[in-house]
Amino acid sequence: MKERLNNLYGLEPNLIERSSVGAGSDTYFVTCADGKYVVKFPAPSEINHPEAEPELCEYLNCQGVPCCHFLRNNIGNFLSTDANGRLFHVQKFIEGRLYGLNEAPDWLLIQSAQMLGKIHTILRNYPGLPVGIGADFFQCMTPKRALKSYENSLSVAENRRDTDIAADLKYRMELMKCFPDYVFDLNKLTCRATHGDYFISQILCGGGKINAVIDWTTACVHPVVWEIVRSYVYAAPSCKNGEINMDEFAGYVSEYQKFAALNEYDLQCMIPLFYYQIAVCDYYGQYYASTAGNRHIYLHQAVFSTKLLRWLEKDSAIVKPLASS
Repeated sequence: MKERLNNLYGLEPNLIERSSVGAGSDTYFVTCADGKYVVKFPAPSEINHPEAEPELCEYLNCQGVPCCHFLRNNIGNFLSTDANGRLFHVQKFIEGRLYGLNEAPDWLLIQSAQMLGKIHTILRNYPGLPVGIGADFFQCMTPKRALKSYENSLSVAENRRDTDIAADLKYRMELMKCFPDYVFDLNKLTCRATHGDYFISQILCGGGKINAVIDWTTACVHPVVWEIVRSYVYAAPSCKNGEINMDEFAGYVSEYQKFAALNEYDLQCMIPLFYYQIAVCDYYGQYYASTAGNRHIYLHQAVFSTKLLRWLEKDSAIVKPLASS
């Protein structure tokens, strides 16, 4: 890596340290005489689009949203390859603290919601990003397909004697067998270009403010309400055990709405859409399939989402499918 960075970027690393934060991608902190840099190898995935990330971040920085600053290599490109053909890019290191899951202080909850609103307003006409949760998602990610995936993951869990995981998967399988018939009208939902993975682990903080929003590799077009709910439940300490404080969440939404508008259909679909997404996605299968050293992050996501499912299922009123118009 030292030779590659020197040849392509003119950097002379004194120290290279591998990051233990994040899942999927390989990230390194590189210290040189002139400063510190981040080298990231995005995981090969259909949801990762590292080619779009540098220009998107340039645009956001110009619009007042602090995020990553990427370096061009010696032929003017943001993306490079290592000796094995793996794509990587280099960005300037940004000082700041990452808060742990469900450890956001009150000021960060407020600023996180406001920042997400700013992002969605700034990117409302940003072109070229792929669709994330859209028509294809609802065609592919169905309760029937989820049930099959859970059956496969259960077989792995039982073979490995992962009894807690097996119990969660059995619960999910029973849920899929009687899952409500959800239909979401994408023409009514507000869909915007967005971060795609906006939550507390992507927000660098310092001095009681947000220093930067990092890791835009999965930027895409989502229904904005999905990212609102997801960012809240992973940040709020009150959600740590898989429960949602609806009054506090309403305050989070209000902070978002100071910078971006939501329609009535958005508000009605907000919780049901999130409930549907975490119900049909097999995070346990993702955990078993991963070879990353920090794959435990996938398991935490799986267990946490199952706790949320159990809690949401108890309050059928807030996850009830909307009547078709």
